[in-house]
Amino acid sequence: MQEYMNLFIDKEYPTFLDKYFSTKTLKRLKYVTQFCGADYTKLYSPTCLYTRYDHSIVVAHMTWHFNHDKVATIVALLHDVGTPCFAHTIDYVFGDYMNQESSERDILDMIKKDVTLLKYLEEDNVTLDSFSDIAKFPILENKSPKLCTDRLDGVLHTCYIWLHTHPLEDIAEVYQDMAVLINENGREEIGFRHKRIATKFCKMVYVYAKELWSNRSKYVSKYVSEIVKLAVEEEKITLDDLYTKKEVEIVSIFKKTFSSWNLFEDATCIMGSEEEPSFFSISFLAKKRNVIPLVQVRKSSMRICDTSIIAKNIYNQLEQYQDYKYGFVESIKEIC
Repeated sequence: MQEYMNLFIDKEYPTFLDKYFSTKTLKRLKYVTQFCGADYTKLYSPTCLYTRYDHSIVVAHMTWHFNHDKVATIVALLHDVGTPCFAHTIDYVFGDYMNQESSERDILDMIKKDVTLLKYLEEDNVTLDSFSDIAKFPILENKSPKLCTDRLDGVLHTCYIWLHTHPLEDIAEVYQDMAVLINENGREEIGFRHKRIATKFCKMVYVYAKELWSNRSKYVSKYVSEIVKLAVEEEKITLDDLYTKKEVEIVSIFKKTFSSWNLFEDATCIMGSEEEPSFFSISFLAKKRNVIPLVQVRKSSMRICDTSIIAKNIYNQLEQYQDYKYGFVESIKEIC
């Protein structure tokens, strides 16, 4: 994993970041996995453990690389401090399949509880108002399908670490071709210098978006969310534990309490059906994730789908993708 992370470290290293790594607020993210519970089942085989802490550091370094803006870089480092254990899976606990924004606690609320963190922010002249709306830093945060560093790492680590569809060389080639461009709204946005590399990135987006729309991904999130709900109902955990305990501590409770958890851990295949099976299954629409990057065209920029037939076809295929109506694991009859 370190080889992956090293790709994003700028030659002009932002030393001001280092002191934040040891704050309790950021260190908590070392125990929150990035893949929303998928690390605990054989349905996936990530090449290494990648946490929200790792993601936060990568996104901060990416942000610094593209704009050398100290405030934006620190905001990038702390953008996920409100994330609970199992991340977006907990949105499913609240029935939030489409927006996946219900479970994150307010960044400011988390920061205000950390005296050391507040001290460092004051030293770096970063006001708390900087965290009130991170969309004002478009290099870090941008509405889909626009590209930003948070979304960029999502695509790249999905292809390299989670699904291992692309080698490190491909990740490096894509990243090194990127630059800050001006989009159709007159705002800065990261994009690509060359159409060939932008199109290569589109193929990565296809892998990323298709997987997150798949029954396999949705099943993992739904199963874990149902276990969390049951554990809360039986008072084995509280919702607050998701923001204070380590993920592995909560998983240990699941293993001791719920017999289906071991079946979930050992599951290797998602089955599909157009007819509703007689045991635990998933069938629902979830948030669609997509990225359509900018590419430099002469002295201007365009969305890659407007200048590349190959890219346009990729997005058409993605739009038409549909998994089976129901997804299930044959060994898991019920949540118990």
